[in-house]
Amino acid sequence: MRSASGPTASPGFRTRFGRDAHGGAAIEFGILAPLLLLMLLGTIEIGRAVNTDRHFTSAVATAGDLVAREEFLGTSDSGATANLNSMMDSIKHLMQPYDASSLKLGIYSVQASTTDASQTKVVWRYSYNGMDVPAECTSYALPPNLVGKGGSVIVVEAEYKYKSLFGSYVPGFSDTMDWSDKSYHSPRNSCVDYVEGDNCTNSC
Repeated sequence: MRSASGPTASPGFRTRFGRDAHGGAAIEFGILAPLLLLMLLGTIEIGRAVNTDRHFTSAVATAGDLVAREEFLGTSDSGATANLNSMMDSIKHLMQPYDASSLKLGIYSVQASTTDASQTKVVWRYSYNGMDVPAECTSYALPPNLVGKGGSVIVVEAEYKYKSLFGSYVPGFSDTMDWSDKSYHSPRNSCVDYVEGDNCTNSC
């Protein structure tokens, strides 16, 4: 018989309901699933970022090594620029399978004064993909004792904008990250002339 206030559950039903564990695993999974998904996306993003950084670092080092191997880059200014452009086409392949469109490189030949090794200036420079580069004959600070009097070094500075896949979903990540790198390379010869016949002359 129902009371005036409506139906009520029997004490036995309340006991059985309180002890019923059916669906508990589904509730726990519903609570943990978002956290597990974030951990998965974070792991994928970290692995992708580390691997992209390796490609970036390799590209920078290879660019400097390719230039440092040369005795001169061309028989004319235009020929030297064309050869450097071809080298950069090879460098782009080192970034694959990652996007190389945001890779920027600046390559300089920095030479020390014949009387003072601490006085170092840019002899020639090359910019790829809009990288800011110092003007010729401007001072360029090198690490101490990197070159001796009259010595030269090839410097590569690079920038790369890393674009994440899940950065907007994973705490601690951003959609893009700006990376930079720098490397120094000793020429195989005494220097790398931009144009054949410069004979390592510092016109500055």
